Amino acid sequence: MRTAIICAAGYLAFASPAFAEVKASSDTGFNVVHIASVQASPDDIWKRLIAPKDWWNKSHSWSGSTDGFYIDAQANGCFCELFQEKGADGKVKTVGSVEHMRVIFAQPGKVLRMQGGLGPLQSEAVTGTLTVAMEPSKDGQATKISFSYVVGGYMRYKVNEIAPAVDTVLGDQFRRLLKPFTPATEEAPSADGFSLDVENLEDAKPSEGDEKAPDVKSESDAGDEQAATPN
Repeated sequence: MRTAIICAAGYLAFASPAFAEVKASSDTGFNVVHIASVQASPDDIWKRLIAPKDWWNKSHSWSGSTDGFYIDAQANGCFCELFQEKGADGKVKTVGSVEHMRVIFAQPGKVLRMQGGLGPLQSEAVTGTLTVAMEPSKDGQATKISFSYVVGGYMRYKVNEIAPAVDTVLGDQFRRLLKPFTPATEEAPSADGFSLDVENLEDAKPSEGDEKAPDVKSESDAGDEQAATPN
């Protein structure tokens, strides 16, 4: 089985400029982000996304093959890999399996969020959360897509060594996912201001001019108040 999360030599390069970096790191975790814009609809990207056997790099599988890869794109669904081999009768049978990640949020064409430690992180006491977000352009001709992987907890790796390795491998998967689609821009998209980037969530604020709704009291409430008022 191949458990190393180092970069495989000669991985496919994505033709479009893309934003990629270890966005944050500390002694206990890190965040890597990849963003690109392609000429494709969110639905087209989603269909390819949930068929990882078509784009995941087999060099980063446990079985050496992606034939048994699948994503059950619903809450508590599995991003899993089946170990398959041919029996004496020539039929393919499953002889084992491994969970790469677990789906915790799925909104087709918008967001797929999964939790799990990829590669050697699976054996560590960490939580890894991968958010795949998609946002169509205003004219509907392109889609901005991002991978944001946040890892935190105790690990037996040095963050300054494992974070760049994870960034490289995740970037490889990101490029392979987007390989069939034409780049939509000649400039690398910015990570700032991406409405589906969950790094800077804020509570919704009322719009200007919104008035506070008046308190509405029921007849029973009014009666209770009257009864409580001394004569």
